[in-house]
Amino acid sequence: MSAPTATDRRPPMTLWRLERARLVRTHRWLLLAGVYASLGVLGALGARYLNEIIERFGGEVTIVAPEPQPVDGLIQFVSNGAQLGILAVVVVAAGALSLDAKPELSAFLRTKVSSPVVLLLPAYVVTLLGSAVALALGTAVTWVLTESLIGALSAGPVLLGTLLGAVFLAFALAVVAAVAGFTRSQTATVLGALGALLLLPAVGVVDAVAVWLPSRLATAVVALTEGQPAGEFLRATLVSLAATAALLALAARRLSRREL
Repeated sequence: MSAPTATDRRPPMTLWRLERARLVRTHRWLLLAGVYASLGVLGALGARYLNEIIERFGGEVTIVAPEPQPVDGLIQFVSNGAQLGILAVVVVAAGALSLDAKPELSAFLRTKVSSPVVLLLPAYVVTLLGSAVALALGTAVTWVLTESLIGALSAGPVLLGTLLGAVFLAFALAVVAAVAGFTRSQTATVLGALGALLLLPAVGVVDAVAVWLPSRLATAVVALTEGQPAGEFLRATLVSLAATAALLALAARRLSRREL
């Protein structure tokens, strides 16, 4: 009897291992981590040297800006993350959740599972974990540089705000999954998801509605650091969790009924 080879000793390929390999080997994780880490650096540096930048490039125009405060680093990071960060997350998520974008691969994977819905959960969870880790990395970079360049930040509000930001990312990925249930190409999924997510700030101009919107969680780290009570984000959190579950159910239903 021959000794087992290295290949024989490998654990079987599962959908969870497949999605993890996709995230790592295609360098999607590097896109997420690189974008958020870069935004963290730019946020802290931008807040610290804003006055110097204005003086250097303002020409003859005199602009008096207040001295930077520690929260300004987070404000810069969150502001940029709401644009470039979400764009990176949506692009990566569309690549993972557009399950029928490649018909040949989709047909092969569908023959290996009892229901197409089984393909959705690993892709969603692995992408969410990668996105949440990238968000935490960017926040940590902002935190460390801000404390070094400007001043100290309270740990509690920063940690809780980052957690609430991850809840918003869970909602955003669910939007991508739902849109992917109606589209076939990754490009269409990206455009559709971004369009849906951009509608939230527009609706949020009404204060009575804004407190319920998931997008409120994206800026929670700033509001909490400025002293806003955590209870103010309870309604947005509950809506985000409920909407995430509903959107994933819609995506699963569309995936089950779709024919290749």
